[in-house]
Amino acid sequence: MTARNTGDDQHQDGRATLEQLVRWRRDVRRFRTDPVPDDLVERLLRLADLAPSVGNSQPWRIVNVRSRDVRSAIVRNFEAVRGKSAEVYAGEQAELYYRLKLAGFDAAPVHLAVFCDRNALQGHGLGRQTMPETLDHSCACMVTVLWLAAREAGLGLGWVSIIDPAEVSKALDVPPDWKLVGYLLIGWPEEEHLDPELQRHGWQPRTPFEARYSVAGSVPPAVETKAAAKADSVSGSVVLVGAGPGDPELLTIKALKALQSADAVLFDDLVAKPILDFVRPGARMIDVGKRGYRKSCKQPDINAMMVSLAREGLKVVRLKSGDPLIFGRAGEEIEACRDAGVPISVIPGVTSAQGAAASLKVSLTNRDHARRLQFITAHDRRGHLPSDIDWSAVADGAATTVIYMPKRTLAELTEVALVHGLDPKTPTIAVANATRPDERVFVSTVGAIATELEAAHPDGPVLVMVGEALRYATVRDAAEQAEAVLAALQVLPGQP
Repeated sequence: MTARNTGDDQHQDGRATLEQLVRWRRDVRRFRTDPVPDDLVERLLRLADLAPSVGNSQPWRIVNVRSRDVRSAIVRNFEAVRGKSAEVYAGEQAELYYRLKLAGFDAAPVHLAVFCDRNALQGHGLGRQTMPETLDHSCACMVTVLWLAAREAGLGLGWVSIIDPAEVSKALDVPPDWKLVGYLLIGWPEEEHLDPELQRHGWQPRTPFEARYSVAGSVPPAVETKAAAKADSVSGSVVLVGAGPGDPELLTIKALKALQSADAVLFDDLVAKPILDFVRPGARMIDVGKRGYRKSCKQPDINAMMVSLAREGLKVVRLKSGDPLIFGRAGEEIEACRDAGVPISVIPGVTSAQGAAASLKVSLTNRDHARRLQFITAHDRRGHLPSDIDWSAVADGAATTVIYMPKRTLAELTEVALVHGLDPKTPTIAVANATRPDERVFVSTVGAIATELEAAHPDGPVLVMVGEALRYATVRDAAEQAEAVLAALQVLPGQP
């Protein structure tokens, strides 16, 4: 069973699509030391052994290098060859060469040496009389299949080529007719990226597809000047679109038009699924959700993907829950596009504070109780409570404070706010899944809201609103809401 759109989204059963595997295939040089089960390694190798080969020759020969002594010899060989290779570079490029991590010998738990048997009898020589190098090509096909299979299993693969083939063959004592194709390192990646490491560290950016494609009789494929000109041109664009807090009817007309004309949509995990139904059929759907405190897509990868897709000439929509400019990391994405010369625009959306206030029918800026409305985030880049919050502003009884992303640090935040003078009986409302069918409202006080929210443990995005203006909030069941407010504030009917 597959998802609605073809592209980088996952299958509905959780498996990655082919396009996703290709985009995440990246050469890995930073591994965790966790072992890879032998049965998993064997399964991957058996899958790779099904790779196509010219004349069904299957010329690859794979040696699993488990001996520590042999590994050490190969590492010494790598270091020696790497030093000689550096001699061809000068200046800044030489310095960068030495800074690059070009191998992962120290941590990768699986080492495989791949050879091509130049005298393979399998296939009876079909296709080799005119192009004997097809044996090497067939081995490369096998490695690619292994690469994709490893990625599908969550593993990373590094292909080491800075190595002396003769020394590796000698260390492994293989037949003289075996030619080294590559030394492969496999393991659990320490980190995952969508862009090539050499591009990320400034060695060489990827060039556009057009630099490697031509039609017979037109532009020769090897004209580097024209390819370079193509590399500097950008025919696509990026637009940051606010999806609102969840109710699809809160989308702006401009946002709707952008979704219906998009070639690719990079959407956050918090974007309500009904909103995705408005995307043009056939557009690439790419889930880049940054899931709090869980393994997720990193911001530099999202930036790189936006730029890459735009350089393919696509209309790219970066779809964000709420408003892109309110705690949505829009600044980093705008800067990445500007630095790459990619045209970028922003379509604002209804932020979750506005959606929640509308559901509660409360004015966050009630002039009798609030002279200021302030939005704060409850966690920093590390997921901790920010150390630079202006606590005097939070404790101001004449302000309405909306706290974004508070689940993990709300208890700490409210405790510090109370220490700085915030009245513990200040009306406080938490809203989970604002404007959505499963919206949940928790009416309390600032002194008790953290405990109540922890006990309820609501799913989905949550925000917390604090301030006297909230005393007049209403929800769908007015009677139930009134009782909750009275109970939370310990006020009896008839009292002023």
